[in-house]
Amino acid sequence: MAEEKNDHLRPRFSIHKQRIGDDKNAKSSSEEVDFVPDKVIYVELDEEITTVFDRIKRERGKHLALVVPKRAVLLSSIVNLRILKKKVDELEKEIAIVTSDVPGLQLAEKVGVATAEKLFKKDPTKVGPTTPPMLHGERPERIANKKLSISEVIRQEKSDVLTTILSRVKERIKRKKQQAERTRIVFITPNKQALFTLILVSVLLLLAIAYIALPGATIYITPRSSILDPTFNITFLDYSKNRDVLDSGSSTTITIPSYPVRPPPLIKKFTYNSTGKEFKGANAHGMVTITNTSPTPWDLSSKTRFQTSDGLIFRIQSSVRVPGANLHGYGTLDTEVVADAFDVQGQVIGSRGNIPPTKFFLPGLKTDESRKKLYAESKAPMVGGLSNTIKTVSKDDLAAAREKIKKEVSKTATDDLKKYLEDKNISEKTNYSLLTDRHTITVSEPTITIPDNLEGKETDQFEVTVTYSLAGVAYDRQELKRDIKDRIVNRVDPDKKIIKINEDDISYRYLDQNDDAGKIRLTATMRAIQMYELNPSQGNGQRFIKKITDHILGMRVADAQDYLMQQTDEIAQVDIKTWPLWAPTIPNIADNVKFVIQDEGFAEASKNGIIKQ
Repeated sequence: MAEEKNDHLRPRFSIHKQRIGDDKNAKSSSEEVDFVPDKVIYVELDEEITTVFDRIKRERGKHLALVVPKRAVLLSSIVNLRILKKKVDELEKEIAIVTSDVPGLQLAEKVGVATAEKLFKKDPTKVGPTTPPMLHGERPERIANKKLSISEVIRQEKSDVLTTILSRVKERIKRKKQQAERTRIVFITPNKQALFTLILVSVLLLLAIAYIALPGATIYITPRSSILDPTFNITFLDYSKNRDVLDSGSSTTITIPSYPVRPPPLIKKFTYNSTGKEFKGANAHGMVTITNTSPTPWDLSSKTRFQTSDGLIFRIQSSVRVPGANLHGYGTLDTEVVADAFDVQGQVIGSRGNIPPTKFFLPGLKTDESRKKLYAESKAPMVGGLSNTIKTVSKDDLAAAREKIKKEVSKTATDDLKKYLEDKNISEKTNYSLLTDRHTITVSEPTITIPDNLEGKETDQFEVTVTYSLAGVAYDRQELKRDIKDRIVNRVDPDKKIIKINEDDISYRYLDQNDDAGKIRLTATMRAIQMYELNPSQGNGQRFIKKITDHILGMRVADAQDYLMQQTDEIAQVDIKTWPLWAPTIPNIADNVKFVIQDEGFAEASKNGIIKQ
């Protein structure tokens, strides 16, 4: 009811409203209608669309008039107006733009927003539904009553009670402000675009200063490593015979005390398989036709061999004469043949001799021409062959066993001595190692015991007993490794350092020995890994770092990396990282270049199998 009573106080004006046709081909038209807003919103010149929309959203009325000044930000873009129109429609509200900005009016009309050039108030004396609306462009009549401003109209909508309360509150606030200090800090909300621009310029300026004044580079260097194989002369002296020399320590070479290793005679038994064979089966037999293609008769002695392509041997049992060829054809002769016990490979024939009809050649004939002139062929299968053999110990088996025993004894001598020395270390609480060079290990002539009447005995296996003696030299391996390691340090190149010594990789080369003096001389090699010393805190490293720094200052990163890899022997791998990340060159100031030495030479060598870890 209050709204109906105060309806005459609201600003009423004519708007220009765009009307769009129903179909695509229909042209748009416009009309002027009366518009009574629930609220009038005054838009600032630089007010953003988001702020305007927030103000519209907070208003309760559905019909709002936006009074916009010329060249306002809101009317600068059709996109802003289209977005505002869409958002307002979603709120189910209606807006009208009142402005004298002609381009802005045109943009608003294009997006379908109601427009007006002026805000005309309706005559409050002419209240009622029958009062005709004022049209756009119509000159308003002068009224007798005092004109009311928009703010006065809005204030009149509020109740008197609310006005009184607000007046009292304002009065109190005014008194408090008068009591406060005159000097105060006023915070002004900066423009967002200006603030963002200021921040962006500041960041770019800071980056430019950092790029010019604070460039840096870190160079990661992996020194090159190599294998060091120094060889040392080692003299092993029997401690019981050279105690005075060893205790005095007067020798300038590496001298290690040695101790004889002489286990009691060893007795072993070896088992061998019998290879002799005794045939107990039956030989196949049958008839063959011998053909002679030459004109001369051919005499064959008893037991002449006839062989198949599979290596089976058959023999005729008596002497025969094969007639020669004549006008009627080749000379032929039928005779019986009997299979041998073994074929050409030494395998039993037996039942294998029961073969179907086949061809035979005479292996006693050496030339192919002769074998073409005389050959044989069976026309019926061979029969009667049975396989049955027994293994026996042959003379060759015994001879082979003696040779194998000598090789086996020599082959296991080192392991036998190690086993004996390990047991002795446990029992005597020592820690000696065996000198494994074959020249320092002695094996006596083995005594082989073979049972009587073993030759020709029917058995699959036979056993032989052997007795022999061993002798070797033991020493303290830890003492030898300490002496070699102490001397390896003196073999390192002046500009390198030792990274790893493989103590377990010791190789020997025998020189000579004197049993009467208890002296054995060898050369020993222990493998080590050495690497260039590039630590900046060391003398060699300082000189190297200075040399490469003077050369690469100001150089492009790619060129500096190529120089370090190709022109220096000391570097195995290099990686350069600059700051800022996009900096293309090494800094011109030496203090801005940092070197990090990575001792990965040993890891690289181990990876490539150069040294065992």
